[in-house]
Amino acid sequence: MKPIRIAIALFFLSLQWCVAQKQSVDSLVKQLDNKDAYIVLTYTMSPRVSGTCANDLVKIGKKATPELIKVLENANQGIIAHFILSEIWKDQWQEENCCRINKINGEEIITLNELEIHIKNNLLYATAQSLHKNKERWTLFWQA
Repeated sequence: MKPIRIAIALFFLSLQWCVAQKQSVDSLVKQLDNKDAYIVLTYTMSPRVSGTCANDLVKIGKKATPELIKVLENANQGIIAHFILSEIWKDQWQEENCCRINKINGEEIITLNELEIHIKNNLLYATAQSLHKNKERWTLFWQA
């Protein structure tokens, strides 16, 4: 009888831990902002993130993927979510050789892990169309 009680207690503890981690991921994703994303141009173009929320999500890892995919079309969070996903899944893609940068109307445009990113006045942004296509790609990747 005692082993059954222990098993039941362990089950409920693990269930509570899973719920708590999901709530933590949700809370961290809500705090993301593209201003915490940047790119290092060395031999390759490397996405980088700063800030506690972004780095905590990288540490949580692949379990954060579904919540990050949900915000990929958000103009203020789509790039940082893409960078976090790219870091979490870095074993699944190859960084591009540096540096193919197009310049149009005072903007620099690069493609990083298939997302077209515009840089103007040191701010990163992506078009709604690019964000939408990127979300579709990550969704297909996650479902595969």
